[in-house]
Amino acid sequence: MLRKFLIPAGIIILFYILNILTPLIADDYSYSLGINSVADIPNSVYGSWLGWNGRCIVLFLAQFWLLVGKPYFNLANTLVYCAFILLTYFHITGGLRKFKPALFVAINLFYWFLVPAWGQNFLWLTGSCGYLWATLIVLFFLVPFRKKSDFKEYNLNIVSSALFFIIGLMAGCSYENIGAAVLFLLIAYFVMKILNKEKISLFEITGTAGFLLGFALLVAAPGNYVRMDIIMSRDHYKDAFAIIMFKRFVEITIVFFKNYGATLIAITALFAFDLLHHQKRRLNVFSYFYALAALAAVWSMMLAPVFPDRSFLPVTVFSGITLGTVISRFKIQVPAMVQRNYSFIVCLLILAITPFFVMAFKNIAGIHFKWQNRIDYILSEKEKGNLDVEVKAPIPATDRHAALYGLSDISDDENDWPNTSIAEYFGLRKIKKSQATDWGPGFFKR
Repeated sequence: MLRKFLIPAGIIILFYILNILTPLIADDYSYSLGINSVADIPNSVYGSWLGWNGRCIVLFLAQFWLLVGKPYFNLANTLVYCAFILLTYFHITGGLRKFKPALFVAINLFYWFLVPAWGQNFLWLTGSCGYLWATLIVLFFLVPFRKKSDFKEYNLNIVSSALFFIIGLMAGCSYENIGAAVLFLLIAYFVMKILNKEKISLFEITGTAGFLLGFALLVAAPGNYVRMDIIMSRDHYKDAFAIIMFKRFVEITIVFFKNYGATLIAITALFAFDLLHHQKRRLNVFSYFYALAALAAVWSMMLAPVFPDRSFLPVTVFSGITLGTVISRFKIQVPAMVQRNYSFIVCLLILAITPFFVMAFKNIAGIHFKWQNRIDYILSEKEKGNLDVEVKAPIPATDRHAALYGLSDISDDENDWPNTSIAEYFGLRKIKKSQATDWGPGFFKR
């Protein structure tokens, strides 16, 4: 019985090790400043709501864990990642009672190979709180709706329905494009209920009300408009609104194809057509809602000035769930030859994918040791009274599974970010990139 959990347990342990090997990076230093107790966090969150964005819940989580400490976050983030995989599993199958380790492994592999900013989304402290943890909240929020679509008699009691308002509020206040995805999903859900003349339950009302309030707080945050004004003031955003929207549509469509979102939707449509028209089987109506959510998560970004790869996470998640729900309805006949040589085929697959994991682990571990050497050097210089420090930078991040990949490292401008935040974090006057080019044993020497 326990043997079937060995591989899933091994995956979670490896994820924990990758968390340990990931240092504080970029925004982690900025969000640590001025946070000396939990009481400092609400003021910081409110200031961000006024001056940057409305992601109140995820910013609170990030600053809480920065205050508590990275070792504790490593464990908490591992548990959240495990829950995230299980929730993906639930949304594909509709339940967890008949646990299939192969599907658990397949979901992990799907995310490993198809999430374009895996390290930023899952390992980086600020990024993980902002995307992994927020996506977990959203998937948890959608669980009762999914169960209700399967079992019309399903319901929550009065107390749970009241508390569901809070879950909805947190889901709505997550981040912009996953909020838009859930908004369109809920619209489709209630339209279907009205067309079918189905009674609306209390939890559906309280949860949706909480979500709408949270989403309104998210998109109406004054900081969104402050940030938008800064970005739109740049020369390439001085076109007419219609031209800007057209350009954004083209840019986002390119991102959709580049990150395999369009491929996933096309493959899913092909499988769904075969399932419905040739196998004469039905799909759970929620499959269509997940597909709509994936598309909404893409093109809602037309209203945003940029579409970073880490914001593509909900597109991959909802596309993957859609594909999974369709494939899980198939009656697949495994050829006798495959059954006879199952162990051999599994070994071949493991050998084929192992190099990808080795390369990622090598880069993540390399970043860890270089960053630790950098910190040791900074602290030793500080002990000597030197508060103007130069370090070798940037640390090479060549694999997208590393949290540092695509993020800012120390530059040669001491007045630039993140130099300023890192200097303040370590109590320095300034820190900047040295002119050294050798990454050998002495590369931190001035």
